[in-house]
Amino acid sequence: MAQVLLGLHLTHPKDAICGYYRSRPILLSLGVALEDALGSAMGRAGGYSDGRDIGVVFNYPNARGASALPMCGGVGAQYTPTAGYAQAIEYHKNVLGDRAYDGAIGVVLGGDASVATNGFWAALTMATTLKLPMLFYVEDNGYGISTPSWLQTPGCNIAQNLASFNGLKIYDGDGTDPEEASYLIREAVSHTRAGRGPVLLHLTVPRLQGHSFQDTQAYKSKDVVEAEWARDPLPKLKAHVVPSLLSETDWAAFEASAQERVARAAQIADQRPVSEASQVTRFVFSEDGALQDEGGLWNGGYDAPRATDQARPEGARINMITAIRRTLDHELAVNPRVLVFGEDVGPKGACTV
Repeated sequence: MAQVLLGLHLTHPKDAICGYYRSRPILLSLGVALEDALGSAMGRAGGYSDGRDIGVVFNYPNARGASALPMCGGVGAQYTPTAGYAQAIEYHKNVLGDRAYDGAIGVVLGGDASVATNGFWAALTMATTLKLPMLFYVEDNGYGISTPSWLQTPGCNIAQNLASFNGLKIYDGDGTDPEEASYLIREAVSHTRAGRGPVLLHLTVPRLQGHSFQDTQAYKSKDVVEAEWARDPLPKLKAHVVPSLLSETDWAAFEASAQERVARAAQIADQRPVSEASQVTRFVFSEDGALQDEGGLWNGGYDAPRATDQARPEGARINMITAIRRTLDHELAVNPRVLVFGEDVGPKGACTV
């Protein structure tokens, strides 16, 4: 529920998210077709990855709104790319003068176990020191697979641990309560979009099923399972809108319509052919004639000279360091989109960019 609420706030065409394997709700809210999400998990041809993902870990260039950055299944791998995108937003605005990026934000989604990874802490450092428009959305279900949160995070709450982290605005609350979750999400997005720096939004949620289809959750007691189901956000959402906003009949009609749409999408996906195994390595590397839909120099309007395999030995011989510096000097001079980033990559004692 909270993911869908978050997705509804990502209305800027330059907004982008980077999720993980529990991010299907927000991807659907951005416009991913039900049959594509289901078909990918079934290894069917078509969709966005031609059946090479689990129905959620892929990239989604979205011409109609916010896009999904390329995702991978590695825990915590989503954080630093989002920090990079948030930095790109600032670069487009402040260096290239592209006003289309005004108010855009980068949103990263992760679970409570992912905050123990180096990717999370690296991105947190980047976002706070550079004051990036980045929203860290952490869903805390109390478990990293079967490991309870007290073995993952001191005190079991990353938001409390980061309360004194300089440059970070924190919102913390119940992700199953429609009114509270809606308020916190709205405030978090507004704060980030206003350019006031990064935000950590920490919402507690139950995990109503196992980590995977093979996970029977035998490590949870009956009382724990029952307590988690008591926090199911769907009945809470129904109680919030029925009868104040909808009648019982209206709710039942929406519910039936949703079930019908999912069943129809599953049928469409099941009728698609199985993906060609011979195509599994396609797009692992750049291919002639195939350009990415978003990002990159060509999509940005810069047609760089193509490299050739023909040696040009004329001129004086130079060492590698000189060659690299000359190449960088040339690219930085002719293409404002080129950025050199890192520590001590320029004059000693100067800025890192």
